[in-house]
Amino acid sequence: MKRHRVILVFLPFALVWSTPVYSQQTAEELYQAGLYQEEVQGNLESAIEIYRRILDDFSGNRTVGAKAQLHVGLCYEKLGLQEAQQAYRRVIDEFPEHTDEVAVARDRLAGIERSLAELNRQPSFRKIEIASNPRNGVLSPDGSKLAFISEGAVWVVPLHGRVGPDIAGEPVRLAEVPGVWDTGSLMAWSADGQWIAVNGGSEDEELDAVSVIPAGGGEPRVVHVPDRGGHAWSHRLSLSPDGRKLAISALEPDRREGVPVVFARRVYTIPTAGGEPEHVSPGGARLPAFSPEGQLIAYVGARERDDWRENEERSRYDGDLWVVPSTGGSPVKLATVDGRLRGPVWSPDGRYIAAHYEPGKSNYSDEVWVYPLSPGASNAGEPAKISLPRPSWNMVAGWTPNGELGVFMHSEEHSAIYSVPAQGGKAVQITPGTGWPYYPRWSADGERIYHRGDFDSEERGVTIAYIPAAGGEAVEVPVQWERRLVVIVPGGGLNVSPDGERIVFAAYQDGTDEGGDLWTIPANGGLANRLTTDWLFERHPCWSPDGGTLAFTKWHKISEDEGFFAIYVIPAEGGATRQITSEADNLGGGAITFSPDGQLIAFFSGGAIKTVPIKGGQPEVLVAEVRSRDHSQLAYSPDGSKIAHSAGGKIWITPLDAGVPEELRTGLPEDVRLSEFGWSPDGSKIAFMATRGGEPEFFLISDFLPTSEGR
Repeated sequence: MKRHRVILVFLPFALVWSTPVYSQQTAEELYQAGLYQEEVQGNLESAIEIYRRILDDFSGNRTVGAKAQLHVGLCYEKLGLQEAQQAYRRVIDEFPEHTDEVAVARDRLAGIERSLAELNRQPSFRKIEIASNPRNGVLSPDGSKLAFISEGAVWVVPLHGRVGPDIAGEPVRLAEVPGVWDTGSLMAWSADGQWIAVNGGSEDEELDAVSVIPAGGGEPRVVHVPDRGGHAWSHRLSLSPDGRKLAISALEPDRREGVPVVFARRVYTIPTAGGEPEHVSPGGARLPAFSPEGQLIAYVGARERDDWRENEERSRYDGDLWVVPSTGGSPVKLATVDGRLRGPVWSPDGRYIAAHYEPGKSNYSDEVWVYPLSPGASNAGEPAKISLPRPSWNMVAGWTPNGELGVFMHSEEHSAIYSVPAQGGKAVQITPGTGWPYYPRWSADGERIYHRGDFDSEERGVTIAYIPAAGGEAVEVPVQWERRLVVIVPGGGLNVSPDGERIVFAAYQDGTDEGGDLWTIPANGGLANRLTTDWLFERHPCWSPDGGTLAFTKWHKISEDEGFFAIYVIPAEGGATRQITSEADNLGGGAITFSPDGQLIAFFSGGAIKTVPIKGGQPEVLVAEVRSRDHSQLAYSPDGSKIAHSAGGKIWITPLDAGVPEELRTGLPEDVRLSEFGWSPDGSKIAFMATRGGEPEFFLISDFLPTSEGR
């Protein structure tokens, strides 16, 4: 009998979903069904639907209607949705005679408004002075230390030293890791504080690896991981609370031909003690983050914009906030974002997720969004938006137990073009110091210096301009194109032909899914002429001395998963390309250049500058032991007696009869970074871009949560 009584008690709630019987239910019976869905089943959306049925179909029953409207607000509040405010106001405005419900609605509404007022308070920013000035790092779970990568090792620094609360202590070298690197705070600390995960650890450059290091010192665990792709953000790491599992984003091994890379990646978990990776998310997922208890993983999921061809200021793909069980299962979208989120970080109690917000195509961010979560992270409310006083290019570095967020922000940055005698001396500034005047290149007669312009760039993208060689106001080069062209950085080239008539550059067409191609335009402006049409990205174009040939670099695809960078040549008027280097030649990042006699092409490779004959053949080392990166430039002096390259924020000139690089002296302060440069046609001067500022600095943000919850 007891079993039958239980069934009879719950039967009316089940009958709600049977249409023929639904009409026979009274308002009170439906209200009880709604309470069952809300308070027993936890199905808030179903409860809201039932309460709305009462309000629609039993409008004359104001007693039950007042209770139903109140519970609509309570459900919305539990879901963390702003509709709760409107629902409570309807109780107050539409059911004033039901004083008990009105009193509850007023109290709940006042609480929400107090919380929102506190959420919208102006946060405070506290800079932590760290003498070693790390460019990356993540906070320990207790908020007392920052782990970072520098000089091929993992370091840990106390944030509060003996001098003062805002002056860091002495850094401790925790471990040296082969090939360790970090760009933007990609590393991770386990929630128990015992383990730190970093990118690197394999002696074999062909193998991608992650090292999991004991935070107290000891032998790292090396975890070999599947291919994660080329973009740095795809290498963001997360550790389970006990450090036993690593979460990464990796490319699907069986991805289909033609599927965009952004949709061909999933979140995987891998045992740190060894084991096979298991995917836990659908495609289009990256930037994973374990929840504090380890049951969920937050990630950013890609979504193609419907208007990406028309809205040229936006990326083709938006990045929404999702969570998925850490063992796999059905993912839940927490927030749809117009733009992209970057690097979600959970609060220690699991009630919030903070992430940088990227509004456009680049990884620029000047806001951190903080999402309140419903119980079980089944939904997210409207985010509190923290406006940063300076831009940030890193992930959020962590969340302390006392309610502070760690964020790297970059100091104010200024870039300008300077010129200096080629033998060194005192540089002179020749542009005003606004924008990013990449690729300073001399005209053939030495009268002008062309560069990437900065004309109304938010609406029109990158433009090309020139200034008088002695300095002055920039003049835009009028370029005609079918779709807006965006010059690639790094590798755009912007090189002037030997006769001074044309400029070659590498660019992509905005609003298309095509790659970056080679284009030429008349030096005084005109119609852009497209030379290549494949979907790959050509980079670093340069002219042969006779102007008849262009050399450039691009990815040589062997299969869907394999390939290498190689040098190619193409007739200056367009036509068939010819490959010059092979995989064995180990072409590195950075520019390439023709020798003045046109017989050789110089390039970076394996810590050296090498040359290869234009007709193909065995490379030879020209300058040994040089540093280079993707932004490094390379140029012969016009007489061929020297070669110059940029690396480490300096320009180096190597006399070829000595083979030893010498720093180009400019007289500028030591904290100024030199990068892109061009040699004047007569060899007497070098024009270069110099940048000051823009260094990452570490801050703790507080007072962005309600007082009762922020501490």
